[in-house]
Amino acid sequence: TGGVESNAESGAAGSNAESGAAGSALSAFGRRFEEVGKLAGVTEPFFSFPTWFFDYDNDSDLDLFVSGYDLRRLGRVGEDYGAELLGLESPGERPRLYRNRGDGTFEDVSESVGLDDVVYSMGSNFGDIDTDGYLDIYVGTGAPDFRSIVPNKMYRNEGGKFFADVTLPGGFGHVQKGHGIAFADVDNDGDQDVYAVMGGAYQGDVFQNALFQNPGFDHAWVTLVLEGTKSNRSAIGASVSVHTRDADGAEHMFHRIVCTGGSFGSSSLQLEVGLGDSSQIESVDVVWPYPSHARETFGKLEIGNRYRLREGSGQATRMAYEPIPLGSQTGGGHEHHHSD
Repeated sequence: TGGVESNAESGAAGSNAESGAAGSALSAFGRRFEEVGKLAGVTEPFFSFPTWFFDYDNDSDLDLFVSGYDLRRLGRVGEDYGAELLGLESPGERPRLYRNRGDGTFEDVSESVGLDDVVYSMGSNFGDIDTDGYLDIYVGTGAPDFRSIVPNKMYRNEGGKFFADVTLPGGFGHVQKGHGIAFADVDNDGDQDVYAVMGGAYQGDVFQNALFQNPGFDHAWVTLVLEGTKSNRSAIGASVSVHTRDADGAEHMFHRIVCTGGSFGSSSLQLEVGLGDSSQIESVDVVWPYPSHARETFGKLEIGNRYRLREGSGQATRMAYEPIPLGSQTGGGHEHHHSD
């Protein structure tokens, strides 16, 4: 769910892996939803899987990502992926990135931003791997066929203008099936790490899960733990804007929604916000979710710290945030299983 329009009403988007019918975009009116997919310009891809709202261009409007996943070609996943690598035409279903125009309609920008590869997205999610303030995408690929062995893919958001494929230089090209993806600051050092559940649909198609530890980037950050009082306790659905300045005095805004992200994986509910080249935080503005919808501003936050923002308090409380050293040994771990 997310915001189809720039108002207090919510929206929802659905995907269809089997029916071959266009995905749905729904707009909430009070307590009912109305199908607005065609009016909003959201009609493809016909075969899809992971779908989510997120603000990829940092303009405070929620944009929409819809993956492509054509069940009719599950036995030819490697063929389609290979065609992409060779620059050949592939008949596989492509994902769509829809930019929110802010008037209830969306523009398909998939090709212009570099997100039109045939990748067979399974478990996928988004986060900020380089703490520049722009949300990146990690696509867990896969199909039930044991022969479907294609690399998972990481796309780094270049300032809301383009998504660069950093799979190989970033070390993200794990060839096992990515069944669940989550972004979180696992080691408490201020940047987001990536956890991937590996393994296929059939019993025996298993592999150890993977944790990609972030080496760190020279960017500012702040971590925010929201606590609802009138709203739900975890403040799921809250809209947060972090207002900052850089060393030259230029102002910047970073927008986030409290949510777990995409498909088959739940990212951290605390907001781990990359602030790029910011040197100070001016304020944090929160719009609390239903039933409150209250607007609240928090000040006196410092970069490189973790804070609790409690609804109605008006004050940010600094929290303990000590780095957690992770072991360097490999082996053991957990595996993905489907149960009968």
